Amino acid sequence: MVQSVFTRKNLIAISVSAFYAIMLVFTGMCLDTGSGMVSKRNPIAMMAKGIGFKDIDPGTMGFIALILLAFYVIVFTTAFVYERRYAIVNNISPKSPKMLGIYGATLGVCLVLSLGLGILIQNPLTLDNIGQVLLFIGQAVSLSFFVFAALVLVIGAVAMFVINFINIDKPFKFFDENSGPVFDDEDLRSDVKGSFDEEEPEAMPGFGPGGAVAGGLGGAGLGNGEGETVVKSAEALDDREKVFPTLSRIDNEYEGFDNDKIETDDITLKELCTGFRNYLAKVEKLYFDQDTIRFFVSGMAASHFQILEGLSGTGKSSLPRYFAKYVGADVLFMPVQATWRDKTSILGFFNEFSKTYNETDFLARLYRASYNPDRIQVFVLDEMNISRVEYYFADLLSVLEYPKDQWKLKIMNVPYGFVPPVKLEDGNVSIPANCYFVGTANKDDSTFTITDKVYDRAITMEFDDKNAPFAVLDDVKTVRLSASKLEQLFKAATSNPNAVMQQADFVKLNTVLDYVYDKFGIAIGNRIINQITNIVPVFVACGGTKEAAIDYMISKKLVGKIEGRFEEYIKDALRGLLDLLSRTYGTGVLKLTEKTAKNIIKTL
Repeated sequence: MVQSVFTRKNLIAISVSAFYAIMLVFTGMCLDTGSGMVSKRNPIAMMAKGIGFKDIDPGTMGFIALILLAFYVIVFTTAFVYERRYAIVNNISPKSPKMLGIYGATLGVCLVLSLGLGILIQNPLTLDNIGQVLLFIGQAVSLSFFVFAALVLVIGAVAMFVINFINIDKPFKFFDENSGPVFDDEDLRSDVKGSFDEEEPEAMPGFGPGGAVAGGLGGAGLGNGEGETVVKSAEALDDREKVFPTLSRIDNEYEGFDNDKIETDDITLKELCTGFRNYLAKVEKLYFDQDTIRFFVSGMAASHFQILEGLSGTGKSSLPRYFAKYVGADVLFMPVQATWRDKTSILGFFNEFSKTYNETDFLARLYRASYNPDRIQVFVLDEMNISRVEYYFADLLSVLEYPKDQWKLKIMNVPYGFVPPVKLEDGNVSIPANCYFVGTANKDDSTFTITDKVYDRAITMEFDDKNAPFAVLDDVKTVRLSASKLEQLFKAATSNPNAVMQQADFVKLNTVLDYVYDKFGIAIGNRIINQITNIVPVFVACGGTKEAAIDYMISKKLVGKIEGRFEEYIKDALRGLLDLLSRTYGTGVLKLTEKTAKNIIKTL
């Protein structure tokens, strides 16, 4: 069943066709010289005579034939907008050969019925009489188009003058700045049911459900007594272009269909890392250690969420932004606010007063990324620990643990009968596999501590030092890298038997893990083991070593958790760890882990 068969603009199109049909009949009356209904010296008849049209007396049946044509003009317009609407709602391209054939068939049927019936009712049914009727209809159609266009211009000019004269002292705005542009709901589907969000965090003082300002979040129906508002029917909502103006605009832009694969360069992971580092140094005047670049790129293979933390001014925010620029990806830079309390801070909320969904840039970029599955999309959450990450990012952290086809976030349940934006299926917005989230974090008194459950789900990099500048003599240029190509490079790396973790590598790693667990009571789960398994071969493909990749992971995922503990045995146990690292891997091999352990010893 098709929901919301016609939109306001569809009805405008039908009303315009009805206006033209009336104009067509009126023009015919002016041209009908034998009926006597209109003076023979009317302006339209005089215009027809001036351009050489013949005087014709079509008779009553000829005039009825013209009325039939006018009627079928309205019928065809109504059928056309319905067919196009049906295609859009059912995710069929309105411009597909199938739909173009349906439009053509509809036009043919309407022409055959209108002209066929008009001819059959002629009396007498002779070729001469039929020719006179067809000539009359042709002249009426030609003149009516001219008159119709002239009236549209006159009415439009008058309306433009009146509207602008009334608002002469007001600044000109093509669209209202609050509501945004109103676009046609060209590309929506009816896959809808339910009510608004079923679960919202407990409201904070001064805030309504979900942390929004009191009264700013909710639905358009009855509350359930637990801070939740339920929409009982689609009648409680306006057109979807008003409820979701930005998402509807994106649908309109892409016509409901994904973009094809984008062009990409034939590049290796090693070339990507080397080229990116040289680009940063020569073009952006930013200098990074080569392993830092390798770990950033390989981290994308292990998790779609990375945390870059450390000193201010070390390039944490610049690294992901310029990576997006280097590979031709899209990037959204979002400074985190201290007032962010739950998912509505990044995904928006439904405003019960305006009956619209307050769409955020984050939501819009997620939605747009679904239309561009082959373009890498980077989301940078700057100073993400200025608010508690668990408050506003918890839903994404959980969802990113699921299989990729289940990466969906519930933003609302829509009532039955309401047609949501095309890719807002059952009130869920998808997180496409081409999306990568990078959070930057400072360590000072103005920020919150990031908890272990957040660290464990992310690939974390530490930025403690400013790297020394170096000269790049070779020419550098950006590359084109698609999401599918990047995924292909990751799969090729993890399929290389010489780069993956071998049994001997796991034996060494488990030796360290067992020691840390025995001495400090700190263990890591399968999630981190899987991250190590995924990141090591990609890091090697980027030009690094297995030991360097393992070093990055152990220093942050394991040894870093000892920081802040002051028991008496910690110092001796850390010295024992340094000795174990030297015996297992060799002195100076796991540099970051050794550095982390020594720094903790200094504080004790």
